[in-house]
Order: sequence, then structure tokens, then C-alpha cells
Amino acid sequence: MNTITQLGAEVSSEEPLARDEERIGRIAWVSIFIALALAGLAATFFILTEAVQLWQYIIYPILVCLPILFGSASARYIHITHVDLLRGYQGRLILRSIELEKMASHDELTELYNRRYFYERFQEGLARARTSNQTLALVALDIDGLKKINDEYGHAVGDIVIANLAKVINKHIRNHDVPARLGGDEFAVLMPDTDKRGAYALAQRLWEELEETPMYEHEGLRVLLNVSIGVSGYPWGGEDVDEMMHWADADMYANKVGRRLPQSATSVPQQSLTDDPGPEDLTWN
Repeated sequence: MNTITQLGAEVSSEEPLARDEERIGRIAWVSIFIALALAGLAATFFILTEAVQLWQYIIYPILVCLPILFGSASARYIHITHVDLLRGYQGRLILRSIELEKMASHDELTELYNRRYFYERFQEGLARARTSNQTLALVALDIDGLKKINDEYGHAVGDIVIANLAKVINKHIRNHDVPARLGGDEFAVLMPDTDKRGAYALAQRLWEELEETPMYEHEGLRVLLNVSIGVSGYPWGGEDVDEMMHWADADMYANKVGRRLPQSATSVPQQSLTDDPGPEDLTWN
């Protein structure tokens, strides 16, 4: 069924072009018939009449040139129409290609890059960092308590929370960083030419933003998020993609567990967004 649907879509997309080509073909044939008719009329007129006055010597050449002028104008019009038609379809093809490329590389909900594209850029960035002897940082994020939000308020609210978190991530990264949604509640940011300090600075900015900004707000209900963040990088946090992901996941897990321990039992800063959340101001851990 998918193949049939795809073929049907392709055929339907070609129908406007076929209609336009048919229209241009009709115009060309009509132009030919009109030119032939004019030439026939001019020839008939010459046969049936004889030029005896000055004005006839002027009019006869004009009549002879009319079919030629008409044919030239028609050919020019058809050429311009073909060029405009081609440019129009080329433009639509380019726009469609851009849309398809974005669909292939981006997550639909968040408009961040998807997992496949992220790992492609990860491999490229790591190879470039090795060659140029530069640093490469990886920041991994995980939403704490997304299942509770979905269970309590529904997946529509959960989707809004995810989309708003993506906006926060985009707000605090640079143009050449690579933000991605790796899974349901998993995110990552690839930061070229960035050391450990820069990676932790991004993590701190995200925590501070999430402490103050609810990811969902409606009719007095404010849903705040906790996120667990892990950091790794090249060459200080792994030599290849698997090692860097492993160390970022381990750091993220330590952050998640540490924040769940009592404040006195750990040296990890407490990242809970509110110590005593009320019924209308909820933090999900």
C-alpha cells in the first residue's frame, strides 16, 4: 500500500506539468494554423489582384510579412512560456527537496535534529576534532518525570513540555552547535571547539532557565521541569563516539541519582525547582 500511495502521489504531482505542456502545445499548433491561413490569404489576394497603384505596392509586402511576424511572435511567446514553466517547477522542486531534507534530518515535534542526523554530525565532528587537534563537547539531557506528566495530564501536555524544552535548548546554544532529540525524553547537544568548562556552562544556563520558566502553563497550572544533564567531550571525556556517549550517560545518571539523595548526603547541588510545590506549581522529579 505504501508503494501504491507513493506512486499515486508522484503521478498527481506530474499532472499539472502535463496539463501545462498540453496547453503550450495547443497554442503552438493554433499559431501554425493561423500563420498558414494568413499566408494562404495573402497568396490568394496576390493571385486575384494586380498591383496598379502605389498603395498596393506598400500593402502587398506588409501582407506577405504578416504571417512571418505572427510566427516569430508566437515562437517567442511559446519560448518564454516554456522558460517560465520550467523555472516555476524547478523552484517548487527545490522547495520540496528542502522540505524532504528537513523531514529526514529533523524531529517533527521539536524541530531539533533527529537521532540519525545527530550521529552523522557526531562522527564528522569527532573526525574533524582529531584532525585539527580541537576539542568537542557533548551535553546529554534527560527529562525527569515525563511519564508522570503524561499520566497526569495526557500526552498532549507532555508534547508541549518537550517542545518548550527544545526552545529553551535552542535559546542557549550557538549557531554551529548541533541540538537533537535522541528519543522520547532524551536530548543531546554537540558543541564543536568547546572544552569542559563551556559544556558545564551550558548545563548551568539550562538549569537556571528551567528553575524560572514553566514548560506548561494553563489556567493557573504551572509545570516546571527537572532535567538530568551529563557532560563528556574529546579528548577529555572519550576517544570515540561510544565512549563519549557512555561517559555522558554515566555523568547524567550520577546527576540524576545525586539530586534524589538527601541534601546532607551528597555534595551535588540540589537542582529541584521548588522545595514545597503547591498543587498549582508542580515540579517533576
